[in-house]
Amino acid sequence: MSENYILGIESSCDDTSVAVVSSDFHVLSVKTVSQTSVHRLFGGVIPEIASRNHLAWVIPAVDAALKEAGKTKDDISAIAVTNYPGLIGSLLIGVSAAKGLALGWKKPLIAVNHLNAHIASAFLEREKRPEFPYLSLVVSGGHTSLIEISEDERTVLGETMDDAAGEAFDKIAKMADLGYPGGPIIDKMASTGDASKYKLPYLLKNNNKYADEIVFSFSGIKSAVKRFLDEGNVDMPSLMASFQNRIVELIERKVKLALSRKKYTAFVVSGGVSANSAVRKMAENIASKYGLALYMPELKYCQDNGAMVAAAAMPDFFKGNFSSLDFDVAPTVRPKIHG
Repeated sequence: MSENYILGIESSCDDTSVAVVSSDFHVLSVKTVSQTSVHRLFGGVIPEIASRNHLAWVIPAVDAALKEAGKTKDDISAIAVTNYPGLIGSLLIGVSAAKGLALGWKKPLIAVNHLNAHIASAFLEREKRPEFPYLSLVVSGGHTSLIEISEDERTVLGETMDDAAGEAFDKIAKMADLGYPGGPIIDKMASTGDASKYKLPYLLKNNNKYADEIVFSFSGIKSAVKRFLDEGNVDMPSLMASFQNRIVELIERKVKLALSRKKYTAFVVSGGVSANSAVRKMAENIASKYGLALYMPELKYCQDNGAMVAAAAMPDFFKGNFSSLDFDVAPTVRPKIHG
């Protein structure tokens, strides 16, 4: 059987990324234009600025990805693009570019759910996929979702009621004037701290209403951290170590709750926060304890990228499930995830 290649376009937030991925999940190229240095000036992503930069870079990124992969438009079997969830303006740029290319190149088009793309990032450069059913944790700046993946359906078991985990990292980093993005800064700082020095509250620990629910909440811890910051003379590495531990502890507790209710074959952890060292260690410990196959993306594929979009589109490509040119974008995602 001849090899197939999918061009993946990702523009859901502030990174413009295009990749070429083969049907065996081998990444031939990834070209990502980061806007971090721009948005760092504002302490977070400014949607209007993100959209303008996507407009400037998406087609040059397509050209660069094809060149690096050693492919032309004639070698591409299909075009995949993120269409939800994300920033509406950013999504529109990527989707418009993908539709134009699909029309001009006469290639099939596949719309991809951003969460599905993150899940698929864990399978890049891997020979095997997990057997069904498996449990997937998507933890990023915009999402903290625990999803059950079966052969015919993807069901959200629980998600955050307020901030996503990555959003909490960024907000705490901004509050402490540590810089942006907050996740990598806090992770590095926490590695030298003493987490026992500051007694931050366990999240949802003593709330009987949510004790038996698979649900996350990360907004409340900001007040606890702020109280210590306001007192001054803070041992910042230790405070960040305590904060990070509380974030990871809640995630671990809810993952274990899901595992107590049903048997799964594998644990898939993905999203930007899956690059966090404490999250990766937690995932390894859970997989070992419960005898699960563990799938996590390589660090370079944890952040938003075009390769994960192409990988997520692969099953639909082989089933012939292509999107029409009139599909729309959406900023949010409902509890049931399809696609």
